[in-house]
Amino acid sequence: MTIQSSIKELGLFDLFQILHLHHKTGRLIITDGPDEKEAQILFQEGMACFAIIHEKSPKSIESVLMEWGVLDDESSGRIEKALPKHGSLLDCLAHEGISSRTHLENFISARVRECIYEIFKWDKGECRFIEETLDPRRDLIVPLNTENLILEGARRIDEWSNIRSKVPSRQSIFRICPENKETQQINLKPREWEILALIDGNRTVNEVNEVVEGDLFSTSKLIYGLVVMGVIELVDDELDGSTDINSEERLQELLRSGKEYYDRLNLEKAATEFEKTLQIDPDCFEALRMLGEIYYKMDRLSESLVYLHKARTHRPENQKTMFIKGYLHARLGEIPQAVKEWEELKEKSSNPKIVELVKKRIEVAREWGKILQEY
Repeated sequence: MTIQSSIKELGLFDLFQILHLHHKTGRLIITDGPDEKEAQILFQEGMACFAIIHEKSPKSIESVLMEWGVLDDESSGRIEKALPKHGSLLDCLAHEGISSRTHLENFISARVRECIYEIFKWDKGECRFIEETLDPRRDLIVPLNTENLILEGARRIDEWSNIRSKVPSRQSIFRICPENKETQQINLKPREWEILALIDGNRTVNEVNEVVEGDLFSTSKLIYGLVVMGVIELVDDELDGSTDINSEERLQELLRSGKEYYDRLNLEKAATEFEKTLQIDPDCFEALRMLGEIYYKMDRLSESLVYLHKARTHRPENQKTMFIKGYLHARLGEIPQAVKEWEELKEKSSNPKIVELVKKRIEVAREWGKILQEY
């Protein structure tokens, strides 16, 4: 059974309900979503059991687990070797000491839920459901109650509209209101106090959420409540009376901080600083280029491609961007695109060493392309 439609014609809630009622097993692929995002959701007997959002290039399950911090390079290689001895990837992860099966299932199910709730908010995209047998050795299968997902997803969509009026995005930054620095008399719940302790005028909503290890919706909802109570306020240029000069100073400060983290090999912190830079100037070339390079090194290739493409658009002559983008296309198996980037770099560079290096890369890429065609 194959279902093909658009989100506008057949809503995601209806589609999930159909797959649930008919106990379908297979893969739901959503393309051309908001911001050029795509998604895949796995179903086992009508129950959603895994979900991931990606850019144009889907992520392998290994890269997803590394991105989530479940695996690193060493453990990934170990799991790959041990996998044939186990009935499922989850069994292998537990047996090899990555974590207990219960902890893994709870962690993965939380990630999948948040991913599905995010997908439910999409208002455009093309859907295609392919009925197929799932491979537990190559797919993470943690069945969730689809009806509960639908009900909670609908509730969140209703609440998000209110939350967004006070908490515009995950990159929003809040500070304690000056008149409420003395908070002893404020009646807050323990979770609200935990959030409030992290509000310092520098952390983003996303960073606060990572520290408390919650889900973004719940954290945003608590921050929304603190704003309504007048305890905290959004850090905004208009509130600060900031000038364009101050914005430029802040931008330069973030660029310097990002490069310092990068030089110390703290890629996660560096990426956060450059993401903040783009909140001030979405067209900042240096931030776009650095994010492309950072996500390449973090093996988040689809994200790297997005930033490098934007950087190339803003400065098509920049040779370093061409060089890295060539490597990225090669790693993605897009040999013609890699060769195209390097050929252009070879023509534009006046540095003999770079020209010679690029020539060798082009030769290797073309040979590899021939091998792939033979296979």
